[in-house]
Amino acid sequence: MKRMISTLLCFTLLLGTTGCSNAQGAESDSKEYANALFDDSYVHTIDIQIDEDSWADLLENPTEKTKYKSTVVIDGNTVENVSFATKGNSSLSQVADSESNRYSFKLNFGKFVEGQTYVGLDKLNLQNICSDATYMKDYLAYEIMKECGVASPLTSYVSLSINGEVYGLYLALEDISDSFLERTYGVDYGELYKPETEMLGNMGQHGKKNMELPQVMEKPDGMERPENAQAPAPTNGEKTDMPKGAGQRPEGGMGMGGTAKGADLVYTDDEISSYSDIFDNAETDATDEDKARLIASLKQLSTGENLEKCVDVDAVVRYFVAHNFVLNGDSYTGSMLHNYWLYEDDGILSMLPWDYNLAFGGFQMKGSNDATSIVNTAIDTPLYEQNLGKRPMWDKVMAKEENIQLYHDYFNTLIADYFESGKFENTINRVSTMIRPYVESDPTAWYTVEEFDTAVDTITKFCLLRAQSIRTQLDGSLASTTAEQKTEDMIDAGSIDISAMGSQGKGRGNDDKRNPEEGKATTDKTKK
Repeated sequence: MKRMISTLLCFTLLLGTTGCSNAQGAESDSKEYANALFDDSYVHTIDIQIDEDSWADLLENPTEKTKYKSTVVIDGNTVENVSFATKGNSSLSQVADSESNRYSFKLNFGKFVEGQTYVGLDKLNLQNICSDATYMKDYLAYEIMKECGVASPLTSYVSLSINGEVYGLYLALEDISDSFLERTYGVDYGELYKPETEMLGNMGQHGKKNMELPQVMEKPDGMERPENAQAPAPTNGEKTDMPKGAGQRPEGGMGMGGTAKGADLVYTDDEISSYSDIFDNAETDATDEDKARLIASLKQLSTGENLEKCVDVDAVVRYFVAHNFVLNGDSYTGSMLHNYWLYEDDGILSMLPWDYNLAFGGFQMKGSNDATSIVNTAIDTPLYEQNLGKRPMWDKVMAKEENIQLYHDYFNTLIADYFESGKFENTINRVSTMIRPYVESDPTAWYTVEEFDTAVDTITKFCLLRAQSIRTQLDGSLASTTAEQKTEDMIDAGSIDISAMGSQGKGRGNDDKRNPEEGKATTDKTKK
C-alpha cells in the first residue's frame, strides 16, 4: 500500500543532540545522512558499545541473528538503545563455520525506540567484505550503478570497534528500507520486495551452522563456449532470438536457488501463494491488493507487449548495463535467483542492486575461471539461464530492438564517461590509497595487505579490459552474443588471475594454506 508518511514524534541524533521531526524534517535528515556518514572521502569511525554477556552470546550463537541493545558512537556522535545483530544467510554460515568471528552486522536505530534514526537513517549494514581481497567490489559496483543512473544504496568505509577495541575495516551500506525509499522516491513511495528462493532464504537460519554450501558449481554437460560458432544472420532488419550460450542449465532447472516461486519473475497464475519468493520477503507492508497488482504486472511482462504498462524500462535497462558490466553470477542473471530488490509503484516494476562481493568474476562455475572468457562475456547474452522466458525481466525487455539499442547507448556512455575518461582509475586510486593503512592494520582481515595490493592492481586491469571488450562489442569488432563470438577477436586477459581479487569461501579463516595464527586478534573463537 502506498503511504504518505505522517507526522511522527521521532528521535533524531544531530551533532550529539536529540529532537523531533515531521515528514518534511525526515526528508531533510535523509539528505543529512547522505552528506555525513556516507561522505566517502574519508574513513569514518563506529564504536559498538555492547554488554559483554550479549557480545559473548552473539559469538556463541551468530546464526540466530538475535537483536541486542547497544550504544553506537558514529564519528563521535552517540545513539543509545540501538539494535545490533549479525546479518546474512549463506555468508553468515560461512563465517560461523570458519575460524573467524568477522561477521557482517546490522544496526536498526528504531527497533527499541520508535522513530529513532541517525540523522534520518533508519538502518545501517556493516559489511565484513568477505571473499573480496580488493575491499572494493561492493563499493565499485554501486559506484558503477550510480554512474548509470540506477537508484542505489549509499556506501562509505568505517573503522569498526567493539567496546573500544578496533575490530576491522568495514563497508557501511545504507539499508534498502524506509529511509532509502524516502530519499530516493519521496514520501509517497511504492512497495519493496527482496525476492529469495526458499532454499537460500533458509541458509544460516535456526543455528544450522553445518550446512554444506557449494564453493564452486559443476559445469553442466555441453557448456563449453563453442569455437567460432555463428548465429543465423538477422533477416529483414529483425532481431534474431538470443542464442543459447555458455551457462545454459538443463530444461526446467532452477539452479542452486531451488524451485522458484516468483524470484525469477515468471508469471505462473493469479494466486498469491504462487509467488512466496516475493511476498514472503516484503520490506513494506504490502496488502493483498498490492500483491495482486504486482502479479498483474508480471502477467503483462510475460506477454512482452506494452511493457511501459508494467516496467520502468529505462530504469531496468540502466540496471542491466551496470549489472552486466560487473558480472555477478550470484544474482538474477546467474544461477541463484536472489541479490536484487524488486520495486513496484502503481504497477510499474524496476530492479534495485544488492550484494556484489562476488562480482567481477568472483562467482564462477568450476572450469570457468578463464579470465579472457570472463572479461569478454557477451553483453547481449549475459544469462546463466538461456531458456527464453525463464528470466523475463531480461528476456522480454531486451526482445525489443529499441530497448537493445538503448542498452547499447547507455553502455557506450558508461564506457566513455567512466572508464575511457580516466574517472574509474582516479576513483580506485583515491579509495585504495585512503583505505590501505586500515587494511594493513586490520586485526580481523580476510587478506594480507600484500594480497590487497595485488587485488587492487588486478581489479583495475580487469575493469579496463572489460571496458575495452565492451567497446569492441559495441563497434562490432567482437560479437555481442556468446554464440557469435570468435576467440581470435577477444580482448586478451590471460595475464589476470581472477582469484587474486578474492572468491567464494576464500580468505583468512577459510583458506587452509594460511597460517592459522595470523590475524585472529579479536576474532579468535577461543577468545570470547
